[in-house]
Amino acid sequence: MDRWQTFPIEFSGGLITNSAPVQQGINFPGSGQVLRNFEPSVEGGYRRIRGYSKWDTEVLPGSGEVRGLVEFEQSAIAARGTHLYQSGGSGWTQLTDNAVYSSSGITLSGSARVRFAKHHFGANDILIITDGDDKPYKWDGTTLSQITTATGDVDGSNRVVSHKNHLFFAKSTTLTFSAPFDDTDFTPASGAGTIEFDSAITDLISFREQLIIFTEKSIHLLAGDSIADFKLEPITRDIGAVYPDTAQEIGGDIMFMGPDGLRLLSATERNNDFGLAVVSKVIQPTMTDFVTRSTSFSSVVIREKSQYRIFGYNQSYTDNSARGIIGTQFAAQGGEGMAWAETRGINAYVAASSLNGTEEYILFANTDGYVYQMEDGNSFDGDSIVATFKTPPLSITDPTTRKNIYKAKLFVDPRGGFTAEMSLEYDFGEQGVVQPDEIVFSNTATEIALYGQSVYGTESFGGTLQFIFDSQLTGSGNVVAFNFTSESTDPPFSLDSLILQYGQYGRR
Repeated sequence: MDRWQTFPIEFSGGLITNSAPVQQGINFPGSGQVLRNFEPSVEGGYRRIRGYSKWDTEVLPGSGEVRGLVEFEQSAIAARGTHLYQSGGSGWTQLTDNAVYSSSGITLSGSARVRFAKHHFGANDILIITDGDDKPYKWDGTTLSQITTATGDVDGSNRVVSHKNHLFFAKSTTLTFSAPFDDTDFTPASGAGTIEFDSAITDLISFREQLIIFTEKSIHLLAGDSIADFKLEPITRDIGAVYPDTAQEIGGDIMFMGPDGLRLLSATERNNDFGLAVVSKVIQPTMTDFVTRSTSFSSVVIREKSQYRIFGYNQSYTDNSARGIIGTQFAAQGGEGMAWAETRGINAYVAASSLNGTEEYILFANTDGYVYQMEDGNSFDGDSIVATFKTPPLSITDPTTRKNIYKAKLFVDPRGGFTAEMSLEYDFGEQGVVQPDEIVFSNTATEIALYGQSVYGTESFGGTLQFIFDSQLTGSGNVVAFNFTSESTDPPFSLDSLILQYGQYGRR
């Protein structure tokens, strides 16, 4: 047996599921074969995700899915059944059919998703609401009204966006825009108009002074400021956003889900020029399974983390089985800087994210009638967060030689007390190969150090945060994978890197 040697592993690269396992271990040893409820962190390593809690402990009246959700003036606006409700966190107030808000007799129609857009044409913010069945509605914080002047092309619109001081409404293949600075005027003489497309419009995003229009089969941009100089140009006629509610702006790009996976629409240095790239190829088997199992989708961005999240929804999902995909963007632009992970346990039929001043809101809801705030707390509304990270099988130097793994030094970035388990899997867990017992890492501190109140590494109640864990290991094999699991309501922590000490046998 040779002398002990050292093999360092930096945890980076995110989830990879389209590579042969041994090749993945050779080329991307710090990546994950499984990365679930851990997120690739812009601060390095893989951080266990934060939890969620109820925005309001009261359930929304009615039944069925929450149809729509948005943050407006630091309150949540939610649609369920035929009504709109508002909550600042302490009880839901019905906005529709309520004389207090001049909305007597006004209710939502249909059963489709309800979508929203904010505009600021005048002194106050206005919220525009579409239900996919009736004329749009508007809410100014005190009065809810219906836009009765909406034309037939706007009546029944299913999405809306504010752009260049116009409102743009999508209904099937028709895009209608209002007169400038007026959300109720749709007369051509005032500057309103319509544009027809060859397939149904699935998403609208105002992006860098341009309106990006996604259809099922194509993507277009609308340049200009008004009907006098609006110019429609195709970005591509071969690819569209086939799944609504998946397009989001992230880090100077637009992420959306096309027929072949998640793509980035990236602006280039040339005016009105864009690049298209499939960025989810490294998790293609995971994406295929995710899409196959889901009947609809919702998405959000978490700006603080440069992160895109997409959630699949299926009525048969339990909260624990609900699926999502996380994409963290490390580069300024382009798909080469994306790292991926999965979520389990965030059951979102509708989701919304917004930035109000310096406060970021990430909300979601499903059929249980509660609205939840993501990135809040250390649990899934009181339930433990189950997180798993499994490395690919590591050959270390040569997959044809046997190695004894003697010691491991794990580097962790904690935010408080946590407990995690590490297990080794030699030679793919084959029958007859002895597998060592699990090793438990435990950090008993309960709070992170507070600036000005504690010494770095010491939490405010006197406990000590441990950053490095040494373990004596046993067992041998040609390849070895490391599996980390955590099931708790502890604060998030990051797995940063692992240093192995091993001895290597000659070939037999």
